[in-house]
Amino acid sequence: MLVDSLKQSSSLASSITGAAAKAAAAATDNKQTVLPQNPKLQQQLNTLSQWSVNADVSRQLAKNQQAEQQLRQLYQQLEQLKKQLHQAQSAEQRLQIMAQMEQMEAQLKHKDSAINKNFELANQPGQQVSRQLNNKIDLLSPRKQAERLQINLADGSKVQLNFPANQSQDSNLDSIKTAFAPLQIDVRQQHNQLIFSAPASQSSKLNQPWQLQGEGIRIAAGNPVTVKLQEAPGTLSTLAQLSQQVENQQVYQSEIKIAQQKIQQVLRQVQAERQMLVAKLNSLRLAGARQTEDDVYVVSQELKQQMQMGAASSMSAIMAQGNVTRGLVEFALAQ
Repeated sequence: MLVDSLKQSSSLASSITGAAAKAAAAATDNKQTVLPQNPKLQQQLNTLSQWSVNADVSRQLAKNQQAEQQLRQLYQQLEQLKKQLHQAQSAEQRLQIMAQMEQMEAQLKHKDSAINKNFELANQPGQQVSRQLNNKIDLLSPRKQAERLQINLADGSKVQLNFPANQSQDSNLDSIKTAFAPLQIDVRQQHNQLIFSAPASQSSKLNQPWQLQGEGIRIAAGNPVTVKLQEAPGTLSTLAQLSQQVENQQVYQSEIKIAQQKIQQVLRQVQAERQMLVAKLNSLRLAGARQTEDDVYVVSQELKQQMQMGAASSMSAIMAQGNVTRGLVEFALAQ
């Protein structure tokens, strides 16, 4: 009996494998995906696909709720920091505040965080990568002598900078912005630091070391100097540094206010997105309210029959069932 059972299992597996191979070959020859020809099976697969979409929307909604919770927590924590400005603080207390903010930022850097270190929604299309230049290299301050500077990027790109004598810091910044613009690299100044930003697709331009060659004013003359850009500080890291500068308490207070305004802006974005997701989820659930467990059973039986018969639609049926099943499991666990 056991031997007969194994033989039957082996025969079924061979049939499935053979049908899958035939379908794959047909797809290659025709250069297009083979779709199930059975209208009833296609309708049932569409039903399960709808369930998969339902699971995906539920997952987005959970991430949205996480983002709102994190934003509200950040706002309250910044509110507490703002209140502490009006209290006398020892050096030890200021260090504790700094450590607290650095810990908060470390949580935002976690891969599962819904908010990134710049108080933006994480993993959104179009987000940029930012790096900063070593603060020992000063490209902004005016100099009494004119200087030409060349920056060689790892991909072979070259940036030529010309700094006239006694040119102002703002004009130097404009020159740097203009020079880097053709490489899709944005430049800004943040508390006397140069921050370079590029799309994620161009991140290698910032992640790989640069070679700087000058004339001995800003950069030592002679052989190029290799410089690796540093990770740009997040909002909380910047606030942590300002919190230690007693003489800059007004700047510190102003930066906290700006950070809270950004949180409020992103919070409005999150709430608008949640309304859209809830409406979509309700629409999907209403459309699937008439589906019963019998529908799922019928789909399973149809798929089983298709695979045993070795029909040309077997490969696409198997793939569709696999894609849908993953979404169904995730949806069930999310409930």
